[in-house]
Amino acid sequence: MILNCVAIDDEPLALELVGKYIEQTSFLKLIGKFSNAIEALGFINQNEVQLIFMDIQMPDLSGMELARVLDGKKNSDKTRIIFATAYHQFAIEGYKVEALDYLLKPYSYEDFLSAATKGFSYFEKLNQTDSSTQKKTESSTPDYIFLKVEYQLVKVMLKDISYVEAYKD
Repeated sequence: MILNCVAIDDEPLALELVGKYIEQTSFLKLIGKFSNAIEALGFINQNEVQLIFMDIQMPDLSGMELARVLDGKKNSDKTRIIFATAYHQFAIEGYKVEALDYLLKPYSYEDFLSAATKGFSYFEKLNQTDSSTQKKTESSTPDYIFLKVEYQLVKVMLKDISYVEAYKD
Protein backbone atom coordinates (compact mmCIF):
# COMPACT_ATOMS: atom_id res chain seq x y z
CA MET A 1 0.00 0.00 0.00
CA ILE A 2 1.29 3.46 -0.96
CA LEU A 3 -0.02 6.51 0.92
CA ASN A 4 -0.56 9.78 -0.95
CA CYS A 5 1.04 12.63 0.99
CA VAL A 6 1.00 16.41 0.98
CA ALA A 7 3.58 18.67 2.63
CA ILE A 8 2.49 22.11 3.86
CA ASP A 9 5.00 24.58 5.34
CA ASP A 10 5.63 28.28 4.80
CA GLU A 11 9.39 27.85 5.34
CA PRO A 12 11.02 26.75 2.03
CA LEU A 13 13.85 24.80 3.71
CA ALA A 14 11.47 22.87 5.97
CA LEU A 15 9.19 22.17 2.99
CA GLU A 16 12.12 20.79 0.97
CA LEU A 17 13.26 18.64 3.89
CA VAL A 18 9.87 17.01 4.46
CA GLY A 19 9.51 16.51 0.70
CA LYS A 20 12.90 14.79 0.62
CA TYR A 21 11.95 12.58 3.57
CA ILE A 22 8.66 11.57 1.90
CA GLU A 23 10.46 10.67 -1.34
CA GLN A 24 12.98 8.53 0.62
CA THR A 25 10.20 6.52 2.24
CA SER A 26 9.04 3.58 0.11
CA PHE A 27 5.39 3.53 1.27
CA LEU A 28 4.84 7.29 0.81
CA LYS A 29 4.15 9.19 -2.41
CA LEU A 30 4.45 12.99 -2.48
CA ILE A 31 1.61 14.38 -4.59
CA GLY A 32 1.81 18.03 -3.53
CA LYS A 33 3.95 20.61 -1.72
CA PHE A 34 2.40 23.88 -0.57
CA SER A 35 3.63 26.97 1.22
CA ASN A 36 0.06 28.16 1.73
CA ALA A 37 -2.63 26.25 3.65
CA ILE A 38 -5.49 27.73 1.59
CA GLU A 39 -4.03 26.40 -1.67
CA ALA A 40 -3.44 23.06 0.02
CA LEU A 41 -7.07 22.88 1.18
CA GLY A 42 -8.28 23.24 -2.41
CA PHE A 43 -5.90 20.49 -3.52
CA ILE A 44 -6.91 18.18 -0.66
CA ASN A 45 -10.60 18.62 -1.52
CA GLN A 46 -9.91 17.67 -5.16
CA ASN A 47 -7.54 14.72 -4.58
CA GLU A 48 -7.30 11.61 -2.45
CA VAL A 49 -4.76 12.46 0.25
CA GLN A 50 -4.07 10.10 3.14
CA LEU A 51 -1.27 11.87 5.07
CA ILE A 52 -0.62 15.57 5.53
CA PHE A 53 2.71 16.72 6.97
CA MET A 54 1.97 20.25 8.09
CA ASP A 55 3.43 23.18 9.99
CA ILE A 56 1.20 25.00 12.48
CA GLN A 57 2.32 28.64 12.29
CA MET A 58 1.51 29.85 8.77
CA PRO A 59 0.08 33.10 7.38
CA ASP A 60 -3.60 33.39 6.37
CA LEU A 61 -4.73 29.96 7.60
CA SER A 62 -2.79 28.19 10.36
CA GLY A 63 -2.18 24.47 10.35
CA MET A 64 -4.43 24.06 13.39
CA GLU A 65 -7.29 25.90 11.63
CA LEU A 66 -6.84 23.73 8.55
CA ALA A 67 -6.90 20.62 10.76
CA ARG A 68 -10.23 21.75 12.26
CA VAL A 69 -11.67 22.34 8.78
CA LEU A 70 -10.59 18.87 7.65
CA ASP A 71 -11.84 17.29 10.87
CA GLY A 72 -15.32 18.66 10.16
CA LYS A 73 -15.60 16.88 6.82
CA LYS A 74 -17.58 13.64 6.59
CA ASN A 75 -14.61 11.54 5.35
CA SER A 76 -12.17 12.94 7.91
CA ASP A 77 -10.97 9.43 8.83
CA LYS A 78 -9.57 9.05 5.28
CA THR A 79 -7.07 11.91 5.82
CA ARG A 80 -4.71 12.09 8.80
CA ILE A 81 -2.37 14.88 9.88
CA ILE A 82 1.16 14.77 11.22
CA PHE A 83 2.25 18.15 12.53
CA ALA A 84 5.85 19.21 11.92
CA THR A 85 6.47 22.43 13.83
CA ALA A 86 8.94 24.31 16.00
CA TYR A 87 6.32 25.09 18.65
CA HIS A 88 5.86 22.53 21.42
CA GLN A 89 3.01 24.47 23.08
CA PHE A 90 0.52 23.32 20.41
CA ALA A 91 1.05 19.60 21.05
CA ILE A 92 -2.02 19.09 23.24
CA GLU A 93 -4.18 21.04 20.80
CA GLY A 94 -2.75 18.87 18.02
CA TYR A 95 -4.04 15.74 19.67
CA LYS A 96 -7.46 17.37 20.16
CA VAL A 97 -7.79 17.50 16.36
CA GLU A 98 -6.70 13.84 16.31
CA ALA A 99 -3.30 14.35 14.72
CA LEU A 100 -1.42 11.08 14.32
CA ASP A 101 1.87 12.52 15.50
CA TYR A 102 3.68 15.73 16.40
CA LEU A 103 7.22 16.25 15.08
CA LEU A 104 9.21 18.97 16.80
CA LYS A 105 11.65 20.82 14.51
CA PRO A 106 14.44 20.10 13.91
CA TYR A 107 13.59 16.41 13.55
CA SER A 108 15.62 13.55 12.11
CA TYR A 109 14.64 11.08 9.41
CA GLU A 110 14.29 8.49 12.17
CA ASP A 111 11.62 10.63 13.89
CA PHE A 112 9.93 11.27 10.54
CA LEU A 113 9.92 7.55 9.71
CA SER A 114 8.42 6.70 13.09
CA ALA A 115 5.56 9.16 12.47
CA ALA A 116 5.06 7.94 8.89
CA THR A 117 4.93 4.34 10.11
CA LYS A 118 2.12 5.31 12.51
CA GLY A 119 0.25 6.65 9.49
CA PHE A 120 0.88 3.48 7.51
CA SER A 121 -0.35 1.32 10.41
CA TYR A 122 -3.46 3.49 10.79
CA PHE A 123 -4.46 3.08 7.14
CA GLU A 124 -3.60 -0.62 7.15
CA LYS A 125 -5.99 -1.14 10.08
CA LEU A 126 -8.61 1.07 8.43
CA ASN A 127 -8.47 -1.03 5.25
CA GLN A 128 -8.79 -4.25 7.25
CA THR A 129 -11.78 -2.83 9.12
CA ASP A 130 -13.44 -1.70 5.88
CA SER A 131 -13.01 -5.11 4.23
CA SER A 132 -14.29 -7.01 7.29
CA THR A 133 -17.27 -4.64 7.52
CA GLN A 134 -18.10 -5.35 3.88
CA LYS A 135 -17.94 -9.09 4.49
CA LYS A 136 -20.19 -8.77 7.54
CA THR A 137 -22.66 -6.61 5.59
CA GLU A 138 -22.83 -9.12 2.77
CA SER A 139 -23.56 -12.01 5.11
CA SER A 140 -25.15 -10.13 8.02
CA THR A 141 -28.76 -10.94 7.11
CA PRO A 142 -29.21 -14.59 8.02
CA ASP A 143 -31.98 -16.57 6.35
CA TYR A 144 -32.96 -18.26 9.62
CA ILE A 145 -33.88 -17.56 13.23
CA PHE A 146 -33.72 -19.58 16.44
CA LEU A 147 -36.86 -20.13 18.50
CA LYS A 148 -37.02 -21.38 22.06
CA VAL A 149 -39.28 -24.43 22.09
CA GLU A 150 -39.63 -26.51 25.26
CA TYR A 151 -36.24 -25.52 26.75
CA GLN A 152 -34.26 -25.90 23.55
CA LEU A 153 -33.40 -23.74 20.57
CA VAL A 154 -34.82 -24.75 17.22
CA LYS A 155 -33.49 -23.34 13.95
CA VAL A 156 -36.30 -22.19 11.63
CA MET A 157 -35.71 -21.02 8.06
CA LEU A 158 -37.35 -17.66 7.32
CA LYS A 159 -38.79 -18.93 4.04
CA ASP A 160 -40.75 -21.57 6.00
CA ILE A 161 -42.57 -18.98 8.16
CA SER A 162 -46.04 -17.99 6.95
CA TYR A 163 -47.14 -15.99 9.99
CA VAL A 164 -46.18 -15.47 13.63
CA GLU A 165 -48.49 -15.79 16.63
CA ALA A 166 -47.40 -15.24 20.23
CA TYR A 167 -48.80 -16.88 23.29
CA LYS A 168 -47.59 -15.71 26.70
CA ASP A 169 -43.77 -15.82 26.78
